[in-house]
Amino acid sequence: HPHPHPHPHPHPHPYNELRPEAEVGGDSSSSSSSSSYSRVVTGPVRLAVAVASVLAVAAFAGRTGRTQGVGEANLHSSTTSTSSTLAEETCVGFEECPTSFPLPYDGWYPSTYSYDGSFPSDFVWGVGTAAFQVEGGYNEGGKGASIWDTFMGANTVGMTGATCTSAPCEINDCVVEAARGQTGNVACDMYHTYEEDVKKMAEMGLPSYRFSISWPRIVPSGRIEDGVNEEGIAYYNGLIDALIANDILPVVTLYHWDLPQALLQPDNVTEPTYGWYSVDEDGRPNGQMIEPFKAYADVCFQRFGDRVKTWTTFNEPWTFLYLGSGSGKAPSISAYNDMATWPYIGGQNVLMAHAHVVKLYRDSYQDEQGGRIGITNCADWREPATWDPQDIAAAERGVIMKLGWFASPIFAPDGGGDYSYTLKSILGDNLPTLNATERALLYNSSDFFGLNHYGSGYAVNTKWAGWMSAYNAVSETGLMQDPDATWLYSAPWGLRKLLNYVHDHYGAPEIIVTEGGWAAQAHSSAEAVHDQDRTNYYANYTSEMLKAIDIDGVNVTGYYAWSYVDNLEWEDGMTEKFGLLYNDIVYGEDANAPVNQTHQPTRNQTRVRKDSSCWFEYVWRNNALTDPYSTGSCEFH
Repeated sequence: HPHPHPHPHPHPHPYNELRPEAEVGGDSSSSSSSSSYSRVVTGPVRLAVAVASVLAVAAFAGRTGRTQGVGEANLHSSTTSTSSTLAEETCVGFEECPTSFPLPYDGWYPSTYSYDGSFPSDFVWGVGTAAFQVEGGYNEGGKGASIWDTFMGANTVGMTGATCTSAPCEINDCVVEAARGQTGNVACDMYHTYEEDVKKMAEMGLPSYRFSISWPRIVPSGRIEDGVNEEGIAYYNGLIDALIANDILPVVTLYHWDLPQALLQPDNVTEPTYGWYSVDEDGRPNGQMIEPFKAYADVCFQRFGDRVKTWTTFNEPWTFLYLGSGSGKAPSISAYNDMATWPYIGGQNVLMAHAHVVKLYRDSYQDEQGGRIGITNCADWREPATWDPQDIAAAERGVIMKLGWFASPIFAPDGGGDYSYTLKSILGDNLPTLNATERALLYNSSDFFGLNHYGSGYAVNTKWAGWMSAYNAVSETGLMQDPDATWLYSAPWGLRKLLNYVHDHYGAPEIIVTEGGWAAQAHSSAEAVHDQDRTNYYANYTSEMLKAIDIDGVNVTGYYAWSYVDNLEWEDGMTEKFGLLYNDIVYGEDANAPVNQTHQPTRNQTRVRKDSSCWFEYVWRNNALTDPYSTGSCEFH
């Protein structure tokens, strides 16, 4: 999902934005950045990072305790530390300070991108959604309440697992002001419209559709002994069959954040449940959710595995655990809002649930069904603001404390299934330990590396732990900011660097880019369809991805755009629009909304293609890049 930062952004952008034109000597006052996004590469530039380095160090040097002058803070300096000798220097979270600037770009960055070249013949293109964001039908067909129904304040009275006893139900404080009252009650109504949506996907030439199954729609209470909901099974059978009938490959996520509410009721007097936060009497994660999750996954493998050949266990554990502890995502309840401890307890329970489900699939289904299973994690790229080893370390910490938290135990070739040295040395006793049995189960428990990536930023070292305990501060100076999703800063070269990082640090795995995207606000279909910035974003990011494949030898086998259609962006409601299709919604009455009941999405909705979908259609059908201006407007298709 595309919301990797909480509200407010943890490192507010401290400087005036430098538009891409400024990087190549253009008019930085221009209101459009499209010209620099559409030209073929004519040569690299260094200005963006040089400016970012000087400004970042000027802003943060006093906080880091370094005496380095602003004039020294640029990437023309030597690779040794400018503040001390390496022999005397220590870098937080590293046994030895890193001295190598991350490649392929070493301070030089492209200002424009090439749109020539084809992808490998077996490369898979697709789009993604998540059940809570698009399905609607929140209280239909036997579905139970989810933590996201509760979080947004939907009327769950009488639903299985509900904690609300009388409407209107409470809205969590983390829901942004503009979205208060919006829920997943109707969302994009795909619970009722999936057949029409699959036809639309087929018209677009879509090769693959990545979606999630709602656990409480299949097992309303979360526990298999309470019964399987056959109406939920029928819905997903219908969707999967429709996709296959239209030659669209289904890719399924088992858990995209909508935990059955019945499994998280810590205040229940008679039968408390603790979700991902369960611990034993010594405070160690005890995996209360492992068996319920395995049983739910087992049903999915039994009922859908004859047709679904690619599974992911979890989507972005970092997001639903770290941000779910009071920083924008469900559950964000007071019992688990200590971000120094509970995310890491939850993280270990999630990792072990993942490993057990993978073992189940490999032992009981993989040979017969011929599928594969993995996990999807998320990462922004963090680029060192200078060649100072302290800043190189600060940038890598930003990646490790987010991506490496979950990736190292599964993928690190020399990690033996354990957390990284960086995580253990920084978090200390706040990070639970993995025993030998757990480490053995975790190691290599993924058939591919699912990677969600949106944007990048420049990192400098700090002497305080800060956000994610990464001991860094981040500036996005010189990068293009998404005007709608203001946490997102475009740096296509950041994707290439991140792909190389995963390749180099995690055993050269097969990588599927399972999400990437750009938001653009629109209040009408006429305003929405001409989404050139989104098209530019995708053209430039996929251009850099192709370089990672062809030049760097990284094994990237798929790319999924986020998202198929403008949808309910979690705590942001309908305010962020990432879709390749605009959702033209007629607003009206929803008596089950907590507030603003007369202005909520109704089932009267029309999907309208945006120009970016027509660019992608060319790419999908030809398995090749094309200039972002070459496909024109969808109006003429």
